[in-house]
Amino acid sequence: MSIEIARETLANGLVTTAIHRPWGKTAMVCVDVRVGARYEDPRDAGLSHFLEHMVFQGCADHPTPDAVNEASERLGSAIDASTSRHHTHYEHHVAADRLAESARLLAAVLSTPRFMSIETERGIILEEALDEFDEGGARIDADTISRRHLWPDVPLGHSIIGELSHIKRFDMDDLERHHQTFYGAANMVATVVGPQSTEALLSIARDAFGGLRTGQRHAPARPEAPVGGPVVDLVRDHRSQCDARLVIRTPGVDHADAEALSLLRVALDDGLASRMHRRLGAELGLAYDQWAMWEDYPDTGAFELGAQVSPGKVRTFYDEILGLLEGLAERPPSGDELERVRFRARWAIHSALEVPEGLVALYGTPRLWWPDPPSPAERLTRLEAVDTATLGRVAARLLDPEQMVAVCIGPLDRTSRRAVRARLKQLGESD
Repeated sequence: MSIEIARETLANGLVTTAIHRPWGKTAMVCVDVRVGARYEDPRDAGLSHFLEHMVFQGCADHPTPDAVNEASERLGSAIDASTSRHHTHYEHHVAADRLAESARLLAAVLSTPRFMSIETERGIILEEALDEFDEGGARIDADTISRRHLWPDVPLGHSIIGELSHIKRFDMDDLERHHQTFYGAANMVATVVGPQSTEALLSIARDAFGGLRTGQRHAPARPEAPVGGPVVDLVRDHRSQCDARLVIRTPGVDHADAEALSLLRVALDDGLASRMHRRLGAELGLAYDQWAMWEDYPDTGAFELGAQVSPGKVRTFYDEILGLLEGLAERPPSGDELERVRFRARWAIHSALEVPEGLVALYGTPRLWWPDPPSPAERLTRLEAVDTATLGRVAARLLDPEQMVAVCIGPLDRTSRRAVRARLKQLGESD
């Protein structure tokens, strides 16, 4: 048995994808909205995340938050949601025979929110925000600080959760305005996954979402040239370990180097046999919590290497991370290592094809940005075409100090701060 895919754009402009998964005993309906930190004016920073919380606080058919929760859990799981810089995602994992009811419930929640219990939810969001601020209200979130330096000219660098002052002042008018602006069918995509035929799945989507107002499709501002680096931002905070990161601005997934960037991330951090874990973990015992990631958008990206390390090891962390990047440029994966990296990339895609969430991520959500995104088979073909020379060339581009931002949050003493700044300054002078 294999999956089948069908697509349709409804009369109201909603892009829909039906994924026939014949062996499944469960189903899923998802809606992605083209809204997030990247689409916000500075005065609205954090409003997309606030709105995501508030759409569950009652709707036309289920007038209270409890009624929404009870309705969703009678069908399967609770409705889940998340807001990123680039979009907001809603999903409901349910019993296969409850998929039509689930789609109607999600449509009602998204189209007719009542915004009940705003003060209760404000308190929850303020609690969530505590991880990003110290007791004096200063930001201590390395993710936001680094992205502000990386994309200083566009809202892509804004915090997802927003400023504390914003969270405290957002009101009903703000919520209704933001909802009216962004939550139209033309600014959304919907995906339904289940054992039903693709035509039955599309019929479920038409019935549930065909009545949504059309609204307007929104496009974000594109980043311009970044501030020349290397930028070093060391933020004092009273914690036991330092959150140390090196973040490099890259092209996005529409660029010819996208597949190479994906594979370089795998070479650094995909399993305990990857270069970063072997060096920082097994050989040096430098860090238990470490990572490499590529935050990718159509038009730009952020290649990040980070770790939680003790204050006395921060300088060593930056030395080793830069050494790993230099090693990728001088000795890019080849032979058995290249085959391992390719296998891990294939395995990730094949694993995603096994579960509803993965199918949505591969076939549904990308239609927010591309009318005909590449299929998993096309992605695999592109990944397999990346050779050692290409990996070395793209890795060398990651060493451009003009694109680098180093951020460290923690109790660094004066000597360590000077050492880290000197190390990054040396990189810029050697360019």
